[in-house]
Amino acid sequence: MKNFRLLAPLALLTSAFLSVSVARAEEQTAAPIFLRSTETDTKLSAIQTGAIEFRPTGGKGPSIWLVSVAHLGTPEYYQAIQKRLDAMTVVLFEGVGLAEQVKQGPGNMDRDSGIQKQLSDALGLTFQLDAIDYRRANFVNSDLPVEGVKKEVQERAATTGDETKTNETFNMLMQAIQGSGQAADMLKPMLAFLTSSPEMRETTRLMLIEILARAEEMLAFVKGVSPEMKDMFEVLLTERNAIVMRDLRAQLARLKSGQSIAIFYGAAHMPELAKHLSKEFNYTPGEAQWDTAFTADPKKSTIQPAQVRLMLDMLRAQLQNADAH
Repeated sequence: MKNFRLLAPLALLTSAFLSVSVARAEEQTAAPIFLRSTETDTKLSAIQTGAIEFRPTGGKGPSIWLVSVAHLGTPEYYQAIQKRLDAMTVVLFEGVGLAEQVKQGPGNMDRDSGIQKQLSDALGLTFQLDAIDYRRANFVNSDLPVEGVKKEVQERAATTGDETKTNETFNMLMQAIQGSGQAADMLKPMLAFLTSSPEMRETTRLMLIEILARAEEMLAFVKGVSPEMKDMFEVLLTERNAIVMRDLRAQLARLKSGQSIAIFYGAAHMPELAKHLSKEFNYTPGEAQWDTAFTADPKKSTIQPAQVRLMLDMLRAQLQNADAH
């Protein structure tokens, strides 16, 4: 595909941090929303994640909370989420290859060089794995192992004839997350530039908020024009969600009314999980509780939110034109 090299960095940025299914505060719809950009009372731009309680329509059975999370945020953000999770009977948590590592406790896992950790440090934020304590007795890893994800990606790619490019894309994503290989070499100087001064740091925060607020649109476009991206994201989202649903059924079989299950995953996974809860389990969503992951001050930034949005519109148009030719 002609614009593959342009699409890969865009997909890496959005997928590495959480993802899709985003709406601005004023764009609420009937479907549950788990991620939004908004403006605080003090005129700061903010990115927020939602936690929604689902209750059985028939009235019998435990409640199910979909607790979405950003992979970087303030210490206060993670403290609020930890408090919510600690109140649950069971927490099914996201973590490819984390079943053993999380037993070491926050800040001790071998992922210090990954892009998520690098960016959180550079922006004065906290990385999720350095903040959430997964050693709680009620926490249960509910995810594919690394090799399982790779196998699913390869099998799906083999059926569509995009095996080579899909594997390249998957390896690039894994390298970025782990801080190794060509992806790390490409991202390190970019991160250094984006956080080279207090003004640039605030600008990068603002840009990240606006990019995340467009993630659904951008990734939908990427998947539409790139078969290899489509293969990869279907595994990273749909196949892993299937594991969560399997584990959820097992928990529902043993828990009772008055107890609770939290599914603690990135916001990208939540819309599909919400559909499963409504259609297959006959659960009804309630109101969302919002937590602010981090903010940015447009007055301290070298660029304004409207300018960032214009730039993203231009980028999308360029990608469409490049693919057409």
